[in-house]
Amino acid sequence: MTSTKSNRMPGSADHHKPPDWKDGKLSRRQIIVGAVAGSSLWLAGRTHAQGMGGMMMGSMPGMGQGGMAGMGANTARGATVRTGVFTRPMPIPGQLGGPAQADGSLAYALRIAPGTSTLLAGVQTPTWGYNGAYLGPTLRIPRGKRVRIQVRNALNQPTTTHWHGAHVPGTMDGGPQSLIAPGHSMDYAYTLDQPGATLWYHPHPDGLTGPHVYAGMAGLLLVDDGVDRALGLPHTWGVDDFPVIVQDRRFGADGTLRYMNSMMDRMGMKGDRFLVNGCEQPYVNVPAQWVRLRLVNGSNARLYNFAFASGQSFYVVASDAGLLAHPVERRSLLLAAAERAEILVDLRKLQGSTLVLRSDSGSVVPGLSSMPMDADRFDRQGFDLLQLRVGAPAGKSGRLPDHMVAIPSLRIDAPQRLFSLQGMQGMQGAMRGGAMGAMGGMSGDQGMGANTGPGGMSMGVGMEKLFSINHQFMEMAVINQRVRLGSTEVWQVRNEGHMAHTFHVHGTSFQILSRDGVAPPEYERGWKDVVLVRRNQTVRLIARFDQPAGKDHPFMYHCHILEHEDNGMMGQFTVA
Repeated sequence: MTSTKSNRMPGSADHHKPPDWKDGKLSRRQIIVGAVAGSSLWLAGRTHAQGMGGMMMGSMPGMGQGGMAGMGANTARGATVRTGVFTRPMPIPGQLGGPAQADGSLAYALRIAPGTSTLLAGVQTPTWGYNGAYLGPTLRIPRGKRVRIQVRNALNQPTTTHWHGAHVPGTMDGGPQSLIAPGHSMDYAYTLDQPGATLWYHPHPDGLTGPHVYAGMAGLLLVDDGVDRALGLPHTWGVDDFPVIVQDRRFGADGTLRYMNSMMDRMGMKGDRFLVNGCEQPYVNVPAQWVRLRLVNGSNARLYNFAFASGQSFYVVASDAGLLAHPVERRSLLLAAAERAEILVDLRKLQGSTLVLRSDSGSVVPGLSSMPMDADRFDRQGFDLLQLRVGAPAGKSGRLPDHMVAIPSLRIDAPQRLFSLQGMQGMQGAMRGGAMGAMGGMSGDQGMGANTGPGGMSMGVGMEKLFSINHQFMEMAVINQRVRLGSTEVWQVRNEGHMAHTFHVHGTSFQILSRDGVAPPEYERGWKDVVLVRRNQTVRLIARFDQPAGKDHPFMYHCHILEHEDNGMMGQFTVA
């Protein structure tokens, strides 16, 4: 690897992380955080007593689009907030080839740089991307083939590139220790010996993962083992096999991205415009045959309950890290931030018709938190994402197999590890001293991070001690867990917070053994690397750790709500 590296981004620790106590007084940011937490409790009680319809928060200063989360228009559950327009075609990220080198490896090159994108029709937005203005190309990597990937950073600040879901050593993982300075590059070299899957890559700098991903930096990494083709699954890219990267964003009047411009965004950044592959509510032409959609929740925090507006069923054939044992028929599928799923849709009798993929959020999402303010008006209702326009069959049609792959049973050979997830800290103390008054005095981007993102986008607030795992906050110099190389462990994850959290583990894939002692649903019985843990729920995971990671480049485990990760909800572990 060639890079200028340090354990912290230059100046970032001092800029984003105020002292806990200075001259006998709490920092201004701590007071704001306490006010938010206290007001959440106060408003939760008010909401319970009055009902959501009696709350008029949209005009409060500093609350961002639609007021505070959950305080928007209160229409009937299941109603569509914004019906799709579908006037632009869905972009399909191109596949980046890897030319063969003299040593037999395949070489790929990525360049991180600023650009301008038309995310909304007729609106130019400054963004960041890989090999383009927004998102990045799809890397298709053959299983067992040695690859070399050069990532060059043409931004004005350090960043990293993490290979999410890839079984690679810690030195190649692209975690927060692997900073790429402006004008420098990093060379990755590894071999992926894992099942075929839809993985992805994105930045992972300590305290700044949220804004860097929000700015547009992400792309797909497909592990190709040929099993899908042998099974007859649709596999022609852009014909019957489509990437569907779903993200929400918030925009200013001038078209720039708005990041964490509301105090409630600390609970997880949610936007009010919905993009698929970097385009708001597009359409895609599909053939009247079996079609494969690779669903990726690329949002910072929002959950999507994917469903077709017509009620059409579909079949889940793969989870985060590989194919399932057999297809599972569903009419809706909940995916949390960073989760992926591959689904097959039967369009053989639908030529000439249209289908709308949407999120039926109102039926699921509000119940995932005990505080009404955590769910915004989109969470409480539903919204359209993508229109499928069914045309004539094209080429050889894929099929839905009865059986796909064998999922091996793992046997534990090490002690069980316990992980507890804690929510926003300091709520009790925040109840004292008039939280609402503190909130009412804030507006716009006050208190938020430096505006060094694309087009002057705020970088939000990172490195605050707000969310924790095992009552420990992320510290770059601390190794929280030590795992034996080659061991198979059960990790028990308990959510003690008031809202659902995700849990992601680097360097391996896991299986879900149980949720509160009950076997997971069939569509969760394959390989995964992200799991949604509901409030008061205990999830047991089992994984084998075959990739080494030392103390200089440890693996991470963390919540993949990026604003939680950036503000403490992450730990480090070695494998040796």
